[in-house]
Amino acid sequence: MPLNVRRFSSAVFANLLVISGFVIFAQAQTGVPSAANIAASTPTLPAQPGPTSGDVMRDRISKSKAFIAVRNYNAAIFELENIRKETGDAAVRGVVNILLMNSYLEQGDYKRAQTLLTEFYAAQKTTKVAASESYMAVAGQIIKGARDRVERYRALGLSVSDRTLPLEATNDLEKMRETLEIVITQSKEIGSNKAKASDAMMLLEEASSSRSMLARDDYDSRRWKDEVADTREQVINSRSVVTSAMEEGPTHLQNANLVAENTKAVETPPVIIPVVNKQPDVAPAPKREREVKAVEKQPSKTAVAGNDRPVIVVSAPPTVKEEPKPIVVTPAPEAAKDTSPLAVGSLIGFATKQASPVYPAAAKTIRATGVVKVEVTISEKGDVAEVQKTSGHQMLQAAAADAIRKWKFKPFVRGGLPVKATGFVNFNFAL
Repeated sequence: MPLNVRRFSSAVFANLLVISGFVIFAQAQTGVPSAANIAASTPTLPAQPGPTSGDVMRDRISKSKAFIAVRNYNAAIFELENIRKETGDAAVRGVVNILLMNSYLEQGDYKRAQTLLTEFYAAQKTTKVAASESYMAVAGQIIKGARDRVERYRALGLSVSDRTLPLEATNDLEKMRETLEIVITQSKEIGSNKAKASDAMMLLEEASSSRSMLARDDYDSRRWKDEVADTREQVINSRSVVTSAMEEGPTHLQNANLVAENTKAVETPPVIIPVVNKQPDVAPAPKREREVKAVEKQPSKTAVAGNDRPVIVVSAPPTVKEEPKPIVVTPAPEAAKDTSPLAVGSLIGFATKQASPVYPAAAKTIRATGVVKVEVTISEKGDVAEVQKTSGHQMLQAAAADAIRKWKFKPFVRGGLPVKATGFVNFNFAL
């Protein structure tokens, strides 16, 4: 490099150092912070915390509930099953189990519902924490699901015991009955454990009541009502004890023969107290003394606890026979026969012939829909004797009344005699 160029570069570099030093000195004098000072003096803000695992689970459960609300049960089940696998929190799992059972029932997947119920039934036999509570919650959800179905059918004017329902509805109701019967069987077995007998009895009563509501007919309904009564009696008898006045505290049934063991026959001769019936002045029969003496020679067979001597009371027969007085029986007046109509309620289950109503053209034009309730009186022969009252959409009531007049019902009987009956039938008009 030429000498003059080197000298020029050295001069420029020296001037830059002087200028930089002057600027730093001026900032120090005027209080203007430098970039380094600004960075050093800026306070460090704390890092914002991220969402916790509890918040994430809460959001996922809310998402599953939203799927259930819009009846997207497949998405809800997928999310809930993943949560159940990933979390160990007992509270979270309790909520998830109930939502999962509800989704299975609403979707009609009774196989997975029964599998989940059996899983919790096996767990409650172990010593796992809250295993019994989890089983009761899941079984209670099945009972709730069964009652929701009954209410759904009633709201639509249908009966779960109607044998003319579509095949899909009949199969769904049969699967629901089968699932309830599993709960009943399991609750009986749980009731054999005295520590769990109280909870098992409540569960058994609720499940049997729900099964009665889903009965196929009246006979099936009475069967399940009797079932819960019999089981309740068995549980009460199994917990019974006998209280002894001789000892402190309860005595088990095995000691019921305590009195028999302490009671021994005594050899003290019996005291014979003859009791003679008062009669008119009649000479005593000569055989009476021999009869009394014969009784004295017989060995005593009476066993009495303690040292008291047994007493045998001998009653001498009367010597004079009195003619029996005739007994006059006054016949009771014949009870008045009850001729009032028999209140039945819903008549759908007793119908032998049905006729569908004709949808009025005017109502169809304005798309009128809804349930029309028709209250009627049934004659002794099972015919519709009178349409008492109709309620519902005004344009649909006449069609429902015309249809019910064509129905036939089983004759109703009270005390072996046919009687009139009152009840109602709901017609659901839908487009």
